[in-house]
Amino acid sequence: MGLARNVAKNTIAMGSVQLASQLSTFILSVFLQLYLGNSYGIYSYAFSLASLIFIISDFGLNFQTVIDVAPNREIAPQYLTNTIFLRIILGTIGMGVTFVVIAVSNLGYETNLAILIIALSTAFNWISQSFTAMLSAFEQMHYIMYTTLVERCFTTSVAIAALFLGYRLEFVIIIVLLGSILNVFLSWAVTSKYIVKANKKPDVKQSMRQLKTALPYAAAGVLNTSMYSLNAVIIWNVVLWTGGGSVYAAHDTALYNLSFNVIVALITIPTVLMTALMPAISRLYRTSSDLTRLTQQKVMKYMFALGIPLSVGGVILAKDIISLIYSPEFIDSYQVFEVLAPVIAISYFGTGLGGVLASAGLVHYNTLSAVIGAGVNAILCCALVPFFGAIGAAAAFTISYVAIVVSGERFMAKKIFSVDVRDILVKPIISAMIMGIVLLILPHMSLIISLLVGVISYFGVFLILGGLNKEDREILKRVMKKGV
Repeated sequence: MGLARNVAKNTIAMGSVQLASQLSTFILSVFLQLYLGNSYGIYSYAFSLASLIFIISDFGLNFQTVIDVAPNREIAPQYLTNTIFLRIILGTIGMGVTFVVIAVSNLGYETNLAILIIALSTAFNWISQSFTAMLSAFEQMHYIMYTTLVERCFTTSVAIAALFLGYRLEFVIIIVLLGSILNVFLSWAVTSKYIVKANKKPDVKQSMRQLKTALPYAAAGVLNTSMYSLNAVIIWNVVLWTGGGSVYAAHDTALYNLSFNVIVALITIPTVLMTALMPAISRLYRTSSDLTRLTQQKVMKYMFALGIPLSVGGVILAKDIISLIYSPEFIDSYQVFEVLAPVIAISYFGTGLGGVLASAGLVHYNTLSAVIGAGVNAILCCALVPFFGAIGAAAAFTISYVAIVVSGERFMAKKIFSVDVRDILVKPIISAMIMGIVLLILPHMSLIISLLVGVISYFGVFLILGGLNKEDREILKRVMKKGV
């Protein structure tokens, strides 16, 4: 099967996975904020805190699995066993840290219970990731799609039903835990039956070597994950430290996370494409650096052309978007959304940068980019959140995302190959600016009509400017066909 067909199949599968994950998270957040009010802030804080604590369970093992197993599938059985073994050890450490946090925080029964249950759920999720990483390495993403859809349908539908029946936060988090356990079972069953069975015993020495070689991936993963979780944790604690109390802490955390959930859902496409392309890019780079450069150029160009109108439209229509999906209690979240919206275009521009660096054996530059971004995020969060709350946290995240993508692109240009940034940016930016002017000068319209006007004006100008020319499409087709 040719590269183009494999990439298309895997992109559809991983697109479905990301869509199911982010859409279900978004839908559940809508119902949670509607039925639980500020208790949603407790729920989201528990997830953010668990993500920070269980960064250790990631340790870059997923990324490392794809890089190592994709070109050498014979090592898969022992590799899978070792990964599970390591995840159990790291997850146990994470649970120990969680108990310490609960013991010293004194946040009350409901918050402590949420933190404990969500932490346990996160530990199970990382074990299931050992299997899904192996499926990715074998480029069998459709199995990940099947298991994810089943688990997401179970968790989301049962949790929403529980909310309708009057159950509160305690019952919802138990459902989330059961969904995580279900995910482990499904991932294990599918991987064992159709892909590879894990060896019965781990190789401790090999596991330690695997842990050592995963360190660069782990450092990057720790830093990237911290950006997605740290801000909400800082918001919560700053409000508490300044005497706002747990109710205000939960409310401000909810304001941030409600908009953040929408943005994360919108930036799943670059993640999907990178996941699908990673094994193929890894093989393609070993064959031809020129073909890899052409592929990366076209991916960045068309992804940015898709992302920039979403960002501009998001800034202009933020209040209408937030008021449509969330209750009036959280309407101020639109200000957070305005600040976060540029992340969409930035993320789309940076599609595949990390994969190219990793394929060239320069993963430490991914780590350095993550260090830069995480450092900027942490410093700006500490400086801005005490004064601007959730809006300050959003600004910190957006600026830090710019730092990551710009540094990644510079590292790729200096160490591997450069892409034509002007060709990627100019026409989409001009088209988006004209779209923004059209939306601003027209009288206030309904959200649906505004979206239609935005789409028509953007793509109309983009086509007039020659943004989608025949030569580009033919080059991309040729590259994909040759990279077998």
